[in-house]
Amino acid sequence: MAEIALPVIITAISNSDQESFVAGTLFTQGWSVIHRAVDFESLVEFVASNPEKVSSALLLYSPDLNDFDSAVFETLSLSFRQIIGFQSSNSLGDIEDELHEIPESAAQLATFIRGYVRSPLIRKLTPLIQSHKRARVVAISSAGSCTGASTVALNLSYELSIKEKRVLLIDANLGEPNIAIYLDQRNVTEEEHWRLASPNMYIKELTRESIAEFDSFIEKAHLEFDFIIIDVGTVHDLSTQLSDRRADSLVITWASDNADDFWIIARPDRIGLMRFKKITSILNRTSVISAITFVFNMRSNGRKGQDEEKSFLTTATTHKAAHLYVLPADLRNTTDASLSRAALAEVNERGVLRKALASIASEMIS
Repeated sequence: MAEIALPVIITAISNSDQESFVAGTLFTQGWSVIHRAVDFESLVEFVASNPEKVSSALLLYSPDLNDFDSAVFETLSLSFRQIIGFQSSNSLGDIEDELHEIPESAAQLATFIRGYVRSPLIRKLTPLIQSHKRARVVAISSAGSCTGASTVALNLSYELSIKEKRVLLIDANLGEPNIAIYLDQRNVTEEEHWRLASPNMYIKELTRESIAEFDSFIEKAHLEFDFIIIDVGTVHDLSTQLSDRRADSLVITWASDNADDFWIIARPDRIGLMRFKKITSILNRTSVISAITFVFNMRSNGRKGQDEEKSFLTTATTHKAAHLYVLPADLRNTTDASLSRAALAEVNERGVLRKALASIASEMIS
């Protein structure tokens, strides 16, 4: 799917504190705020002078803007890519139903705006706040390539399933899906819902074509499973991924707002740690509602492993993560499991990586 240009931001909000909060929050999230109208005349002049910029812009306005003219605004609004109206103490009766309260926190505001931006491609992926919600959702991502994130997702799912938990493993890595290949499962994308892969563990592979139905799919899954594990693929420029509308980024965006836990897995070599450092730096200025977990995978043995872990922790502790996990390298057993199309526990239940993941699974259900 081709990349779709991001909208730039124009604000036209009378209350200076609210406008500063909105503009400042979106700027720190990586959005470009190209104009901040102080009154209605300023907005009209900018639209007239910059039609090309305005055509790709998202307008955030409140109807209490000085000299606001609703008749003129009705025509003016057609110039923008999208508009979002916010309530004020002087909201106009005829458009009040179309206005929204300004979210109280930066994270809520970022989530709200991201939902509007992606809504033409996916039906807003409504936050799952229903009282009947049951499943715990864990999104597992990779800080760069070759971190073993899919292996972790698969085997964590398997460990939860053998503890009598009903688990759905979703492969949302649209560019490089791995789960079905790993398990030697064919035609998984043809399943309407999900496929049983082993007792208590089901799998689903998303495609660019099926992503538009993700919201209704995940709502149904919440009622059927105890855990939903989502392999979301690689995160790189997280601030951009959280505000764009490409299919590859939609589930990452949803997970950052709605998953219970968002895991970021790093590998031990210098390039892997550099990529992990970049991700943590972005996280420190990006609003993510999900609880962040950092995972250091494939830690070496001995002194080398101690040095690797020290470097990882030095970076990880710059961001207040909910959990920090260190997983040992286990090349022999991961290779055997891959060749056997099996989980680690099926190949060698005493393997060091298998035991580490079993311990995490026990912690998750305790």
